[in-house]
Amino acid sequence: MEILQKIWTSLITPNDGLTAIIFNKFGIPFIFIELSVNVLLFTTILDIKCNKKQKILYIILYALLVGINNTVIEKPYSSYINMIVCPILIYFIFHAGLLKSILAEVIPTIISLPIELIFTRLFLIIFNIPYEAVYNTPLLRIISTLFIYLCVFITYLIIKKYKYSISVTDSLSKRNKLVIFVNSIIGAITIATQFYLIGYYYDTLPLGIILLSILTLVAYFSISIFSLFKTTKLEITSQNLEQAQDYNMTLKVLYDDIRTFRHDFGNIVQAIGGYVETNDINGLKEYYKQLKIDCEDIKSLEMLNPTLIDNPAVYSLLSAKYHKAASLGIEMKIHISLKLADLNMKIYEFTRVLGILLDNAIEACENCDEKIINLEIRRDEKCPRQLLLIQNTYLDKNVDLDRIREKGYTSKTSSDGKPHGLGLWEVDKILKKSKNLNLYTTKDSYFFTQQLEIYDK
Repeated sequence: MEILQKIWTSLITPNDGLTAIIFNKFGIPFIFIELSVNVLLFTTILDIKCNKKQKILYIILYALLVGINNTVIEKPYSSYINMIVCPILIYFIFHAGLLKSILAEVIPTIISLPIELIFTRLFLIIFNIPYEAVYNTPLLRIISTLFIYLCVFITYLIIKKYKYSISVTDSLSKRNKLVIFVNSIIGAITIATQFYLIGYYYDTLPLGIILLSILTLVAYFSISIFSLFKTTKLEITSQNLEQAQDYNMTLKVLYDDIRTFRHDFGNIVQAIGGYVETNDINGLKEYYKQLKIDCEDIKSLEMLNPTLIDNPAVYSLLSAKYHKAASLGIEMKIHISLKLADLNMKIYEFTRVLGILLDNAIEACENCDEKIINLEIRRDEKCPRQLLLIQNTYLDKNVDLDRIREKGYTSKTSSDGKPHGLGLWEVDKILKKSKNLNLYTTKDSYFFTQQLEIYDK
């Protein structure tokens, strides 16, 4: 009983040494609880697609790193390291963008700080226990910490029930991403600084001033974020309108082709009948081959459909390149059998690579007698990877495949006689940043082929 009494006395008596041991040296259980709640919150509110394996991996790795940092490195330096490690782990484990990774750390902090401050203030009002006593008393610190986790978890349940999420997509412009990023960092620093000042003058400031300061800061930050996301929503709407315009252009061309085909249908049937009546099988085969080309052109146009190409950025790019190729008399055949939402590559990087390869293909076959580009996006059935295949006819049969990715290398020269090839060099830079990407280049007497291989992560 005496031992239990001593333990109880130690827990309810302010003791910063014991509190530090519990939360810094042996704080792994609290870290696990905090991370479990936080990961539920930020994956839901930021709509980060992930599985249980990723969540568990993040929790274990971050908990271990935090435990090691808190044991080896003194505060506040360990806290700074933890703040840097958090978004890095989120970025690589959840494959989230940089902006989402930063917001995933900022949002739980913004929610938990006001809860902690209000809770400790209530202790002062109700039990006349100051902030330092709550912070340094082991039992009170445990209670306040668990209460904060509970409030964050309740916030997660509310967000999940009402399906509220913040849309941060890769299709946003760099400018808007930068604005959101800077605003988030400044807002987090401002709120943290204000809370520090409130904590410093905790015993002298009236409750009304504290609550007003907290509410105005949170309200200002929330309104700023809300305004920024409204702006991004307008940008996405603008992109959708551009996509609709592209689709309308495709529909117009498709409609004109079908009308022409329908108008000529009787003549086509009569021509086929003539070959049949004269038993001219070779002539019929040649006629069918020419007819099939027209049908494939219509099929390629049918592929330029937002419901089939389920990404606005890729659809807009393909539509623009298709119509550019058509204006140059280039026959572009498109076949997509892969959901782009399942692509194991960042859409921003994918569209950059796709745009460069298509530009090169259009340029290469522009002056050919037969102007053909074949584009295919599909999953490889024999290997765990996704493929982007671009074939094009070309004139320069002596192109050096070993040098085409060098900076400035090109088979053509600009008007001043200097090389201007940078496209594949830029592609090579993107490939080197990712371990699951490979570009395989081949050529034969007819086609020049670029095969982008996207391996499963």
